[in-house]
Amino acid sequence: MSNYINNKNSLLIIIILGFASLMMSTYFGEDTLGGAKHDYLFHEKYIISFSENFFFTLSEFGGNYEVRNSPIFFIYSSLFLKLGLDIRYLKYFNLIVIIPIIIFFLKCLELRFEKINFETKIFFISIIFISPTIRSLSAWPYPLIWAVCFFLISIFYFLKFKKASSQKKLKYSILNVIFLAISAYFTPNFAIFAIYYLFFFFRYFKLSLQSFLIIALNIILSFPGIYFVIINDFYLFKHEINNVKSDYSLFDTLNFSNKIIIITSIFFFFFIPFLNLNKIRRKFSIKNIWFLLLFILINIIFFSFPKGLGGGIFFHLSNLLFNGPELLFVIFAISIFIMKLYDLFNWQNIFLFLIILFYNIQSTIYFKYFDPLLYFIILFLLNIRIDIDLNKISKKYFILYLFFLFLSFGKKYIVY
Repeated sequence: MSNYINNKNSLLIIIILGFASLMMSTYFGEDTLGGAKHDYLFHEKYIISFSENFFFTLSEFGGNYEVRNSPIFFIYSSLFLKLGLDIRYLKYFNLIVIIPIIIFFLKCLELRFEKINFETKIFFISIIFISPTIRSLSAWPYPLIWAVCFFLISIFYFLKFKKASSQKKLKYSILNVIFLAISAYFTPNFAIFAIYYLFFFFRYFKLSLQSFLIIALNIILSFPGIYFVIINDFYLFKHEINNVKSDYSLFDTLNFSNKIIIITSIFFFFFIPFLNLNKIRRKFSIKNIWFLLLFILINIIFFSFPKGLGGGIFFHLSNLLFNGPELLFVIFAISIFIMKLYDLFNWQNIFLFLIILFYNIQSTIYFKYFDPLLYFIILFLLNIRIDIDLNKISKKYFILYLFFLFLSFGKKYIVY
């Protein structure tokens, strides 16, 4: 009993210290992402406009192609001003989002890893507080952090669905759909994960009333958002960021070789803590790799990603060191072989990878889109068929994220 109390108190201390760290980063306006401050200041006018003239702002929202986000976050934030509070203090109110992230992250850990020990929980939770994306978007309010929060809650209810008795599976699937829909209303990209979840729901319920209810609920919840996007068409095809060349075509936007190479390299970065050189040496084999080599070669041939659209850490490091994508291609090839060695090419993971590609359907591929998203996906959704030492992995993740945070402070030298 005393150990339980000590563990609970230690966890509480870690969370308080982590939250205090976020308070300090918010006070000083930390922007380890590099563009969080700019994005917030640019979109601040929409918060003010919604508070002053709601219906006019909603009718005009997205019409000038200056914004590629759902209006939900700006509407929600405008309520802060309607209460008579100064917009300068919105960022402190925004910190509330950290509380459900921590709570549901811990719940997901306990569901996914039944025998997880206390020390491992501490390291995994600490990572939330040193994520550059979470720190920056806490200090400079932006829809993505709220979308990530509700997406994490949807993962929790998906894990509950997988473990629940047959009587409770419908309840958890409905809660999953609701929270994913909320996530998508903050950032529409997350809507694509409905396909991933629906596959598992339909696989269990088959052709039944339960399946019909889940699909109907998805349609009902998604209809207002789909209608808004179609009417405005501001999110995917009409608007590109200012520094993209005018001849950057729709074909370039939908160049999946760009997405496959860059997103795979970003996935590799988040998978580093799972790597074990001894296992890699023991399992390495050149058998049956011709298809992988062909896949790698085809994507390299069609790769054509311009500067100014993001690209991730390895893309920018490659341009910094070699003034070209050579290092990125090497990392991509290594990533594919690592995924094969770790048996990640099973149908569930391939399906999940495809969902992640379509999650980033737009031309820009920024690291912030995947931090901490891939951290959550790898821990809770990825189907890994190997024995893992979770305690070692949690410590490696902590070191990786600490390195990532320090690297992010030097963004003027490498911008990902």
